[in-house]
This record gives sequence, C-alpha cells and structure tokens, in this order.
Amino acid sequence: MSQYQTNDKQKVQIYGIASLMKQNGLSDKFIANAVEIGLYYEGAYDLFELWAQETEQKERDQIIADLQEEIDEYKEQPKEPVKKPYIKYSDLELIAKNVQSFKAHLKTLVDQWGGITNLSRVTGIPQPSLSRFFNSPSMPRRTTLYKIAEALNLSEKEIISEWAA
Repeated sequence: MSQYQTNDKQKVQIYGIASLMKQNGLSDKFIANAVEIGLYYEGAYDLFELWAQETEQKERDQIIADLQEEIDEYKEQPKEPVKKPYIKYSDLELIAKNVQSFKAHLKTLVDQWGGITNLSRVTGIPQPSLSRFFNSPSMPRRTTLYKIAEALNLSEKEIISEWAA
C-alpha cells in the first residue's frame, strides 16, 4: 500500500462523502476506518470518489466491499517483513476446494445462528463483503475469521484454519 498525503481539499471531500455514507446507513466503525486509510492511501481515496459518483446501489455495495478489503488488508500489515510458506502451483486447486469446504461449513453455522444480515450487523462487516467472503475460494483473512468467531461465540480452534491469510 503506497503512502501519500491528501491535501486539505481532498480531506474535506472524504469527510463529505463519509457523511453521505452515514446517511446511507453505513456503520460508524466502517466509515471511521475507511476515512483513516482514505487520508493516506490513494486507492482508498479513489474508492470514496467512485462511491460518491455511483448511482446504482449494487455498484455502491461492491465499492463498499472493496473498501472493507482495503481496511482489512491495512490492519493486517505486519510491523516488519514476514516470510510466508511457499505454496506449489500444483496444490492450488486442492487448497481452493478445501477453503470452499471450510467456508461452506462456516456459512451453515452462520445461517443457523441468524444469517449474514445479522452477522453484518454484529460484526460491522458490510453485507456485500460477507457475501463475497462466503462465495469466493479466496483465502480467508484472519481478522474476518476472528470477527465471525466472536459473533458466533466460536473458539479460535473452530475458526482458524491453515488457510487463514
């Protein structure tokens, strides 16, 4: 994530868009986190502008999901470089199937607990982000898993898998 500094005009634009986001029912926590990175990360700032210009709700939801991903990535940044294990290309298909199976099981637990809408309300994760989380074979983010575990009162053992990024 590249660092850049917004100028005063851009800061006012972000605050104005944040106010519109609040009027559209987005949570204070999400907005505050988005503003925090929007002030220092040009990609997040651009997402604010796109959201403000978009008139289609489906597209706005997608932009919010993208902003949530940026927030999660920003919060997961290590203080120093971390060496991650090497994954062979030939293992990717099996890993994707395992990740999808894990997410399908977790989705069943969420549905039994009260559904994605309720999970979104309790965790503060926008509903489009949760829908994308459950419907993609991407590696789950550790922060997302912890939020879900806390909401569902699951232990770390039940929620963290070898695929948590």
